[in-house]
Amino acid sequence: CDAAGRLVGLVRGSTLFERQAIELTAQAGTMVGVEKEERLGTPWKRSLRSRHPWLQLNLLTAFIAAAVVGIFESTIDRIVVLAVFLPVLAGQSGNTGCQALAVTLRAMTLGELQKGRERAAVMKEALLGVLNGSMVGVTAGAGMFVYASMQDNPAALTLGFVVLVAMTGACVISGVSGVLVPVTLKRLGADPATASSIFLTTATDVASMGLFLLLATLLV
Repeated sequence: CDAAGRLVGLVRGSTLFERQAIELTAQAGTMVGVEKEERLGTPWKRSLRSRHPWLQLNLLTAFIAAAVVGIFESTIDRIVVLAVFLPVLAGQSGNTGCQALAVTLRAMTLGELQKGRERAAVMKEALLGVLNGSMVGVTAGAGMFVYASMQDNPAALTLGFVVLVAMTGACVISGVSGVLVPVTLKRLGADPATASSIFLTTATDVASMGLFLLLATLLV
């Protein structure tokens, strides 16, 4: 209907359902730089044009994470066992951030995340980060203790504690970032789902590996 309430056309329910299905299936792709219109039969040249810029951006953000690790190169040379647990920290915090991101995007799509409710969402994800991070951190810390003990490292217990604290802190930062990244993109006038995971991955990698190596440098 138009503004005056006069009927101007009809839309079948099946058409609305099809459109909604397209929107839902496209959301996962937009998070990693795939345009909503791309299908299996989309020409490869068009796919290349739409995907490649985001891959270049992802490479740039990966350099940032690599630079953080490079700062602590001397620490890794001194305590080689740290290198084994870097992907563990990055992977776990990345999953935590993706969980928060998925819930936030869903809330935005359904209109649940109204202005003023961002603080509550951030506090919830921070709490979940503390709880999940500490519980996972205990397991990871025990793994570090066992592995370091097998390597006859005299600081095995301290290294286990470092993993516990770093895992907890990284999960908190990742969960909060999972809310702040799409909210920030929306406030900047961009699609909240567009390449959110790229920016989130940068935040989680820098937080997890940076915090882990910093604590190891200070305590071991």
